[in-house]
Amino acid sequence: MRALLVIARFEAAQRLRLLSTWVYFSVFLALAMLWIAAAGGALRDISVTFGGQVLINAPRQIALTCAILGSLGSIVVAAVMGRAVQQDFEHEMHHFFFSAPIRKTDYVFGRFLGAFGVLALVFTSIVIGSWLGAFVPGVAPERVGAASLATYLQPYLFTLLPNLFIFGAIFFVLAALTRRMLPVYVAAVVMTIGYIVAPSLARDLDFKTFAALIDPFGTTALIRLTEYWPLAERNLRPVGLEGVYLLNRLLWGGFALLALLLGYWRFHFI
Repeated sequence: MRALLVIARFEAAQRLRLLSTWVYFSVFLALAMLWIAAAGGALRDISVTFGGQVLINAPRQIALTCAILGSLGSIVVAAVMGRAVQQDFEHEMHHFFFSAPIRKTDYVFGRFLGAFGVLALVFTSIVIGSWLGAFVPGVAPERVGAASLATYLQPYLFTLLPNLFIFGAIFFVLAALTRRMLPVYVAAVVMTIGYIVAPSLARDLDFKTFAALIDPFGTTALIRLTEYWPLAERNLRPVGLEGVYLLNRLLWGGFALLALLLGYWRFHFI
């Protein structure tokens, strides 16, 4: 366990020293601020609507903001998670790690946890930006309500973190087994295509639940759960883990865990 934590800290420290990590953070922070500000009418040339005159910082609206903007980060997750293990082979550092008395468990899960921790930090920018966006000059005061900490914490815990684990596990395993980044980026593109296709299926009443379940980002499930909420509930009701949204998180979380364990089993030092 000690070796695992040492490797995780090493991976996280290495990533936190990279300029690209803070560029990712800044970009998503700015996107979230602009998204909420546009929804509040602060930007004349950009229009973002949640359907009706709802509060832009209500639980449902913040949950959708985190889900939609978080889906744009699949390439970032692929880059960070894939490189966490592939870089050792690219720079021929694997000879050093694999000849040292390091257990496979410590190496694999240490690299994974270190990269996951960095991504968890990077994607807090969406939550922070969503909060700051309500204070941008020009936002209509009547569109801003009194949001609690849970309003911002729940989307992070229920959508962003699970998505980081889901996509992180898939990309990490692909990089570990193929020792190349191309399959990782291809998988990221395929996942994004799935995200685009799922809402089109959701337009058909017969496929709405199916579309919500096959969307690995959880956005379609979130929309499906809340689409019939009246205005009062959209402004006040917390978005909890329930219904098709809960099933989606369990389905994809279980798939990612299985992929990670199978990848660990198939991974060899030589």
